[in-house]
Amino acid sequence: MKYALIAVGSRGDLQPYLALGLGLQRAGHQVLIVSPQNDAPLVQALNLSHWPLPVDIRAAIESPEVKAMAQSDSPLRFFRTHLKGVKSLQRQMADVQSEIFRACQGRDALIYHPGQQGVYLIGRHLGIPTVLASPFPITSTGRYPCLLFYNGPRLGSLYNRASHLLFQTLFWWISRPSFRSFWPHGRVPLSSLTRRQEQSGLPVLFGYSPLLFPRPPEWSDNIEVTGAWQLEEEPGWTPSAELLDFLKAGPPPVYVGFGSMKEASSFKPLLDLLVKAGASSGQRLVISSGWNHPPEGIQLPPEVFLLSNCSHAWLFPQMAALVHHGGAGTVAAGLRAGKAAVIVPHMGDQPGWGRRLEELGVAPRPLPKRELSAERLAHSMTQALDPAVRQRARLLGLQMAQEDGVEQAVSLLNRKLGQSRS
Repeated sequence: MKYALIAVGSRGDLQPYLALGLGLQRAGHQVLIVSPQNDAPLVQALNLSHWPLPVDIRAAIESPEVKAMAQSDSPLRFFRTHLKGVKSLQRQMADVQSEIFRACQGRDALIYHPGQQGVYLIGRHLGIPTVLASPFPITSTGRYPCLLFYNGPRLGSLYNRASHLLFQTLFWWISRPSFRSFWPHGRVPLSSLTRRQEQSGLPVLFGYSPLLFPRPPEWSDNIEVTGAWQLEEEPGWTPSAELLDFLKAGPPPVYVGFGSMKEASSFKPLLDLLVKAGASSGQRLVISSGWNHPPEGIQLPPEVFLLSNCSHAWLFPQMAALVHHGGAGTVAAGLRAGKAAVIVPHMGDQPGWGRRLEELGVAPRPLPKRELSAERLAHSMTQALDPAVRQRARLLGLQMAQEDGVEQAVSLLNRKLGQSRS
């Protein structure tokens, strides 16, 4: 079959779909990755076909509206800032939708990130089956609240169901204006397309471990939890000699990285805070600058190593513990490596992941970015390095290592949509 996988976002947003695409390709399917033009080198290095979308994600991250989104540490602020940000980017996103529409033509099936719900309508218009593929839970259940509300109160099953339905509706309303400005083929629905996908009988796949959120028994048969979709290696990335020397020079360090979460101001104050926290806790640190730009000529103590990017699959198993923002992909990679974590949530679903890891006993209480200080981070790192916490993380990692989310997802798609005809 000819699959198109559509994902628009940061590298962390894209990587699960690259892993899924590779699994489909190994199973004999033709795979086209539809994502921003910045992703071309990575996609091509994996020998996957790429349809570049006319959007510069890094430039978008620098806009004031998107920077405001990165400060949205509550559900209300999340939706308010995202509605403003989408409105300012509406023209550009309409162009993106037009390209997505073109890329989907001639495909046998479409797999899309929940942020691209309009693909469901494209599939209906073209007569192509669609697959909603999400790295985090969004289908309604009474068992637990929506991740965006997960860090809030526990008010029972009715509240839990309502939180999921509210998220689905508001998430669609965030992206609906850009899709409506493009869509020439009829009225764009007001109600969530996620709910329509779920009720259509077409596959809905969740790429996280059922050990984190077990599959609720009330879900219909077309909704499945497969386990995480993870890239096992980063193409073209090898550890530098300096990094290898640092790792050999002392005990396992603590990793610190916040992915594509950019600092609105200079990276220097954050770096100073991290260095102080490492010294206070007596821990060596490996700090990933991510999309931030380290100051020129920065002098770091010998107990701290700074790197621009890394392979989580390679690096995390060698760490003592992890400090990160709580993105779904980083959570999965860290737990699969069997490492306890300190979650410093910045926005969106990250506080929810932080609380879930605390509930599982593999992380202390999340430390929101607005509360971050050297003293608090040092205390949280010490808590994460407690032997009991590390042991629980190690045991959970051993269980998760037995899962193959990509193989499970590919098997489900073969069964529900048909075997390869290529």
